[in-house]
Amino acid sequence: MAMTNKNADSHFARLGRWLAGTGFVLVLSFIAGLQHFVLTLPKSPSDTGPPSDGIVVITGGQQRLATGLHLLQAGLSQKMLVSGVGPGVSKAILATELGLDAAGRATLACCVELEFAAGDTRGNAVAAARWVRENQLSSILLVTANYHMPRAELVFRTYLPQLALNLWPVSPHEFDPKTWWRTASILRLLGREYAKYLTEYARGL
Repeated sequence: MAMTNKNADSHFARLGRWLAGTGFVLVLSFIAGLQHFVLTLPKSPSDTGPPSDGIVVITGGQQRLATGLHLLQAGLSQKMLVSGVGPGVSKAILATELGLDAAGRATLACCVELEFAAGDTRGNAVAAARWVRENQLSSILLVTANYHMPRAELVFRTYLPQLALNLWPVSPHEFDPKTWWRTASILRLLGREYAKYLTEYARGL
Protein backbone atom coordinates (compact mmCIF):
# COMPACT_ATOMS: atom_id res chain seq x y z
CA MET A 1 0.00 0.00 0.00
CA ALA A 2 2.86 2.35 0.88
CA MET A 3 4.43 1.64 -2.49
CA THR A 4 1.15 2.35 -4.28
CA ASN A 5 0.75 5.69 -2.50
CA LYS A 6 4.32 6.60 -3.36
CA ASN A 7 3.74 5.83 -7.03
CA ALA A 8 0.53 7.83 -7.00
CA ASP A 9 2.28 10.81 -5.41
CA SER A 10 5.03 10.59 -8.03
CA HIS A 11 2.45 10.44 -10.81
CA PHE A 12 0.62 13.51 -9.55
CA ALA A 13 3.93 15.35 -9.12
CA ARG A 14 4.86 14.65 -12.75
CA LEU A 15 1.38 15.70 -13.88
CA GLY A 16 1.65 18.91 -11.90
CA ARG A 17 5.03 19.72 -13.44
CA TRP A 18 3.66 18.99 -16.92
CA LEU A 19 0.65 21.23 -16.37
CA ALA A 20 2.81 24.02 -14.99
CA GLY A 21 5.21 23.74 -17.93
CA THR A 22 2.38 23.68 -20.45
CA GLY A 23 0.74 26.69 -18.83
CA PHE A 24 4.05 28.57 -18.89
CA VAL A 25 4.52 27.83 -22.61
CA LEU A 26 0.94 28.92 -23.36
CA VAL A 27 1.41 32.19 -21.48
CA LEU A 28 4.66 32.92 -23.30
CA SER A 29 3.01 32.07 -26.64
CA PHE A 30 0.11 34.39 -25.87
CA ILE A 31 2.47 37.24 -24.93
CA ALA A 32 4.54 36.74 -28.08
CA GLY A 33 1.39 36.57 -30.20
CA LEU A 34 0.00 39.70 -28.56
CA GLN A 35 3.18 41.60 -29.30
CA HIS A 36 3.05 40.55 -32.94
CA PHE A 37 -0.66 41.43 -33.07
CA VAL A 38 0.01 44.96 -31.81
CA LEU A 39 3.07 45.56 -34.01
CA THR A 40 1.17 44.52 -37.14
CA LEU A 41 -2.06 46.42 -36.52
CA PRO A 42 -3.34 48.07 -39.72
CA LYS A 43 -2.61 51.74 -40.25
CA SER A 44 -4.88 54.40 -41.71
CA PRO A 45 -4.43 54.74 -45.48
CA SER A 46 -2.13 57.54 -46.61
CA ASP A 47 -4.62 58.57 -49.29
CA THR A 48 -8.40 58.57 -49.53
CA GLY A 49 -8.55 55.16 -51.19
CA PRO A 50 -11.20 53.92 -53.63
CA PRO A 51 -14.81 55.13 -53.44
CA SER A 52 -17.32 52.72 -51.90
CA ASP A 53 -21.08 52.34 -52.25
CA GLY A 54 -21.46 52.83 -48.51
CA ILE A 55 -19.53 53.51 -45.31
CA VAL A 56 -20.10 51.42 -42.18
CA VAL A 57 -18.88 52.80 -38.85
CA ILE A 58 -18.78 50.49 -35.83
CA THR A 59 -19.40 52.54 -32.72
CA GLY A 60 -16.88 52.70 -29.91
CA GLY A 61 -15.76 56.31 -29.74
CA GLN A 62 -16.34 59.71 -31.30
CA GLN A 63 -13.12 59.42 -33.28
CA ARG A 64 -14.56 56.62 -35.42
CA LEU A 65 -17.74 58.56 -36.20
CA ALA A 66 -15.82 61.75 -36.90
CA THR A 67 -13.58 59.83 -39.31
CA GLY A 68 -16.60 58.31 -41.06
CA LEU A 69 -18.23 61.71 -41.50
CA HIS A 70 -14.98 63.14 -42.83
CA LEU A 71 -14.76 60.37 -45.42
CA LEU A 72 -18.41 60.86 -46.33
CA GLN A 73 -17.91 64.59 -46.83
CA ALA A 74 -14.76 63.88 -48.83
CA GLY A 75 -16.90 62.04 -51.37
CA LEU A 76 -15.79 58.46 -50.74
CA SER A 77 -19.45 57.47 -50.55
CA GLN A 78 -22.96 58.89 -50.61
CA LYS A 79 -24.37 57.13 -47.54
CA MET A 80 -23.21 55.84 -44.16
CA LEU A 81 -24.44 53.41 -41.52
CA VAL A 82 -23.44 53.85 -37.87
CA SER A 83 -23.97 50.48 -36.20
CA GLY A 84 -24.35 49.85 -32.47
CA VAL A 85 -25.55 53.29 -31.40
CA GLY A 86 -26.58 53.52 -27.75
CA PRO A 87 -30.25 53.87 -26.75
CA GLY A 88 -31.48 57.45 -26.60
CA VAL A 89 -28.75 58.79 -28.87
CA SER A 90 -30.00 60.93 -31.74
CA LYS A 91 -28.41 62.72 -34.65
CA ALA A 92 -28.87 66.01 -32.82
CA ILE A 93 -26.96 64.67 -29.82
CA LEU A 94 -24.19 63.32 -32.04
CA ALA A 95 -23.90 66.61 -33.90
CA THR A 96 -23.47 68.46 -30.61
CA GLU A 97 -20.96 65.98 -29.20
CA LEU A 98 -18.89 66.12 -32.39
CA GLY A 99 -19.12 69.91 -32.62
CA LEU A 100 -20.31 69.77 -36.23
CA ASP A 101 -20.70 72.89 -38.31
CA ALA A 102 -23.70 73.53 -40.55
CA ALA A 103 -22.26 71.44 -43.39
CA GLY A 104 -21.49 68.56 -41.07
CA ARG A 105 -24.97 68.65 -39.57
CA ALA A 106 -26.50 68.65 -43.05
CA THR A 107 -24.43 65.61 -44.04
CA LEU A 108 -25.40 63.80 -40.85
CA ALA A 109 -29.07 64.58 -41.39
CA CYS A 110 -29.28 63.54 -45.04
CA CYS A 111 -26.85 60.71 -45.52
CA VAL A 112 -26.33 58.85 -42.23
CA GLU A 113 -28.46 56.04 -40.80
CA LEU A 114 -28.22 55.11 -37.12
CA GLU A 115 -28.57 51.44 -36.11
CA PHE A 116 -29.34 50.62 -32.47
CA ALA A 117 -29.75 46.83 -32.24
CA ALA A 118 -26.18 45.58 -32.61
CA GLY A 119 -24.44 44.78 -29.35
CA ASP A 120 -21.26 43.17 -30.64
CA THR A 121 -19.19 42.77 -33.79
CA ARG A 122 -21.35 39.97 -35.14
CA GLY A 123 -24.41 42.13 -34.58
CA ASN A 124 -22.67 44.93 -36.48
CA ALA A 125 -22.02 42.56 -39.40
CA VAL A 126 -25.63 41.35 -39.42
CA ALA A 127 -26.92 44.93 -39.42
CA ALA A 128 -24.49 45.88 -42.18
CA ALA A 129 -25.53 42.89 -44.28
CA ARG A 130 -29.18 43.92 -44.00
CA TRP A 131 -28.33 47.53 -44.87
CA VAL A 132 -26.27 46.38 -47.86
CA ARG A 133 -29.16 44.29 -49.18
CA GLU A 134 -31.72 47.04 -48.66
CA ASN A 135 -29.56 49.57 -50.52
CA GLN A 136 -28.23 47.11 -53.13
CA LEU A 137 -24.59 47.93 -52.40
CA SER A 138 -21.63 46.06 -53.83
CA SER A 139 -18.86 47.63 -51.72
CA ILE A 140 -18.45 49.24 -48.32
CA LEU A 141 -15.74 51.08 -46.45
CA LEU A 142 -15.48 49.70 -42.91
CA VAL A 143 -14.40 52.15 -40.21
CA THR A 144 -13.38 50.98 -36.74
CA ALA A 145 -10.42 51.13 -34.36
CA ASN A 146 -7.16 49.66 -35.61
CA TYR A 147 -7.03 47.11 -32.76
CA HIS A 148 -10.59 46.00 -33.60
CA MET A 149 -10.13 45.86 -37.37
CA PRO A 150 -8.51 42.37 -37.64
CA ARG A 151 -11.45 40.72 -35.87
CA ALA A 152 -14.04 42.95 -37.54
CA GLU A 153 -12.64 42.07 -40.96
CA LEU A 154 -12.92 38.33 -40.22
CA VAL A 155 -16.54 38.68 -39.09
CA PHE A 156 -17.62 40.97 -41.93
CA ARG A 157 -16.06 38.74 -44.58
CA THR A 158 -17.98 35.82 -43.08
CA TYR A 159 -21.34 37.60 -43.23
CA LEU A 160 -20.67 39.50 -46.46
CA PRO A 161 -18.51 37.13 -48.53
CA GLN A 162 -19.46 38.58 -51.92
CA LEU A 163 -18.99 42.21 -50.93
CA ALA A 164 -15.94 44.31 -51.81
CA LEU A 165 -14.71 45.28 -48.34
CA ASN A 166 -12.43 48.30 -48.01
CA LEU A 167 -10.88 49.06 -44.62
CA TRP A 168 -10.22 52.31 -42.80
CA PRO A 169 -8.65 51.61 -39.38
CA VAL A 170 -8.66 54.47 -36.88
CA SER A 171 -5.79 54.75 -34.40
CA PRO A 172 -7.21 55.99 -31.06
CA HIS A 173 -5.49 59.07 -29.63
CA GLU A 174 -4.72 57.26 -26.37
CA PHE A 175 -3.00 54.35 -28.11
CA ASP A 176 0.77 54.67 -28.56
CA PRO A 177 2.24 51.64 -30.37
CA LYS A 178 5.63 52.33 -28.77
CA THR A 179 4.50 52.42 -25.13
CA TRP A 180 1.19 50.50 -25.11
CA TRP A 181 2.50 47.89 -22.66
CA ARG A 182 3.19 50.55 -20.01
CA THR A 183 -0.47 51.52 -19.58
CA ALA A 184 -2.53 48.92 -17.71
CA SER A 185 -5.87 49.89 -19.27
CA ILE A 186 -4.46 49.73 -22.82
CA LEU A 187 -2.71 46.45 -22.07
CA ARG A 188 -5.97 44.92 -20.83
CA LEU A 189 -7.86 46.27 -23.85
CA LEU A 190 -5.40 44.84 -26.35
CA GLY A 191 -5.13 41.54 -24.47
CA ARG A 192 -8.90 41.08 -24.55
CA GLU A 193 -9.09 42.04 -28.22
CA TYR A 194 -6.29 39.64 -29.15
CA ALA A 195 -8.03 36.81 -27.29
CA LYS A 196 -11.30 37.60 -29.10
CA TYR A 197 -9.45 37.67 -32.42
CA LEU A 198 -7.95 34.24 -31.75
CA THR A 199 -11.40 32.90 -30.86
CA GLU A 200 -12.92 34.31 -34.04
CA TYR A 201 -10.05 32.97 -36.13
CA ALA A 202 -10.41 29.49 -34.61
CA ARG A 203 -14.15 29.60 -35.19
CA GLY A 204 -13.55 30.37 -38.87
CA LEU A 205 -11.25 27.38 -39.18
